[in-house]
Amino acid sequence: MAKQLIGIGTTANDGTGDTLRTGGDKVNDNFNEVYSALGNGTVLQVSIASPSSGQVLRYNGTNFVSSDYNELTSALDVNGNSIVSSSNGNIAIASNGIGNITLAAGGVTSTFTGNGGAIDMPTTVKYKNEYTTLASAPAAASYPGYFFTVDGDDNPYVNINITEGGAGDVRAKVLTQYSSIDLLSDVDITTNAPTNNQVLKWNATDNKFVPADDNTGLSTINVFQTVAGDTGSTTANSQTDTLTIQGGDNITTAVTGDTVEISFSGTLTTTFSALTDTDTSASATFGVPQQGDSLFYNGTNWVATRSPITWWELDSNGASHYTFEGPGFSTPTDDPTIYVMRGMTYAFENTTGSSHPFRIQSTTGLSGTAYTTGQSGSGTGTLYWTVPMDAPNTLYYQCTIHAAMNGTINVLN
Repeated sequence: MAKQLIGIGTTANDGTGDTLRTGGDKVNDNFNEVYSALGNGTVLQVSIASPSSGQVLRYNGTNFVSSDYNELTSALDVNGNSIVSSSNGNIAIASNGIGNITLAAGGVTSTFTGNGGAIDMPTTVKYKNEYTTLASAPAAASYPGYFFTVDGDDNPYVNINITEGGAGDVRAKVLTQYSSIDLLSDVDITTNAPTNNQVLKWNATDNKFVPADDNTGLSTINVFQTVAGDTGSTTANSQTDTLTIQGGDNITTAVTGDTVEISFSGTLTTTFSALTDTDTSASATFGVPQQGDSLFYNGTNWVATRSPITWWELDSNGASHYTFEGPGFSTPTDDPTIYVMRGMTYAFENTTGSSHPFRIQSTTGLSGTAYTTGQSGSGTGTLYWTVPMDAPNTLYYQCTIHAAMNGTINVLN
């Protein structure tokens, strides 16, 4: 309700003012409204005792009392205004304990972590880290890892703890594409400036790389180290050492520019008869090679044969048995029955020589009839036998000295 005023009339006791009851009623109504607005209708709930400058009335759960405005109960909307401090004072934002402080803008939230103090900014950050002088940059020991530049200096810096040489916390220059290699601590191109075609070489006296000609020290460098051949090897032992490529029998070498040519200067063997381990003469086992012949090795040379050949090696088992070894016999076998084919050639190598002469017979016994058709060679050496097409179906072999050393030969088509 609106404030009620007591009518007091124009002059005292002129009978125009409010009656005492009406005036008292207005006073009660005004006080009731005040007690309802500033209290609970019965007791005032506002206390302004001992307020300080800048304090506000704040409800403490019972009354409104003078208090600092130190706690928000809802989001603060600055409504386009700024938070400022007076008298050059600081504006401090601090979390309680290990709580984080977050700043959100443009859909990205940056976090100042309360546990450790790390700052997480998941976005690009634009900042200026350039100082007017090196001395005005943050101290290396206080801000390790800090990267910055100095106005007018071509090289950026980083605060770093260097263990090499006990340097400790330093502001180290960082090399860029515009830097000189001379900035490296172990390089010196200032004392002696490099000249054309020089290289950097280690100077053990200064413990630095310095400009020098690239041929310095070449007296201890070899063009090649070790070259090995089929036999022997060689190792370069001086800067002027020469490697000679020398031909051997029927081999010549020639060097033209950067090319080494190795040539064969002898005569190539182009015929079978010219080989050193062949015999194609008329005195060979079966004479001069003829059309359709094949080759076999007779223990000394490769020679021609009219037909495929089977080679058996003969030995003795006492004076009672011949032993056969070769195709068809996995181990030496006493007096076996052997099978031969008409038109094929067989070699009987008698390793006993004249102790047990070997003979093929058409009848049995020491006095049996010798069968020599198709044979060459010797029964005390190597006997060659090309089985005739008309050979009997059954023949025999016999030692001409010992009757017990004999066996049967079956002739097949």
